[in-house]
Amino acid sequence: MATIRGAIFDLGSTLIRRTGLELEREKCAALAAWASSALDSPDGEALSARLLEIRLEGWRRSGAELVEYLGTWAIAKAFQATGLPTDEATLRRAEAAFFRPEVRASRLYPWVHESLDALVAMGLRLALISNATSHQLVVDIAEAHDIARYFDPLVTSAGFGRPKPHQGIFMHVLDSWAIAPADAVMVGDTLGADILGAERAGMRSILVDIEPNPDNPRFAGRVRPTARVTSLRDIPAILEAWNGA
Repeated sequence: MATIRGAIFDLGSTLIRRTGLELEREKCAALAAWASSALDSPDGEALSARLLEIRLEGWRRSGAELVEYLGTWAIAKAFQATGLPTDEATLRRAEAAFFRPEVRASRLYPWVHESLDALVAMGLRLALISNATSHQLVVDIAEAHDIARYFDPLVTSAGFGRPKPHQGIFMHVLDSWAIAPADAVMVGDTLGADILGAERAGMRSILVDIEPNPDNPRFAGRVRPTARVTSLRDIPAILEAWNGA
């Protein structure tokens, strides 16, 4: 068995706690409040409801097409529908207002720093691949929790253009490291994105099952991780065993 030289981590529900539709509603309401104050938007409820519809549409299309639909794409469509400006400067400010509640709500799982430190001490390269509609959101969360320093590169579907399980986003990291897929492992919580994508790329995988992903039963039996953990503290020992330490 090849020696593991690099580990790629997911972010949401792997290193940070799961969020759901309620947070998405809060973000839409936060943007509507910002638009009311900054842009004199007359109907915040209509803007919030329209934005949520567009965000859900974008998620569905992204999953079907394996193309990322950015947060700014959704905001621009919602603004157009409600007669608000969509110039680049306005959209940048709106994006920051929209994602601010998500940064504020993010919480690390236990053992994140200890596990990442242990992998660095083993001499492994570490990277992050996150399916996200804003690259800056992932950077802001990683920096807020002092984990950005572990990852080189830090890659998002927003920046790359394609979400997991598209093979290209995995190969983008492996090519930057100049290592073979067999020498890397993907660590994530989703069978249909993290584990399937790793399998297609020829990598081993570890399923993080701290808060079991509600979509995973759709892939059970068809997509199998190499290992499964319910605590991040178990990951270094698994990789040591694979490497014969």
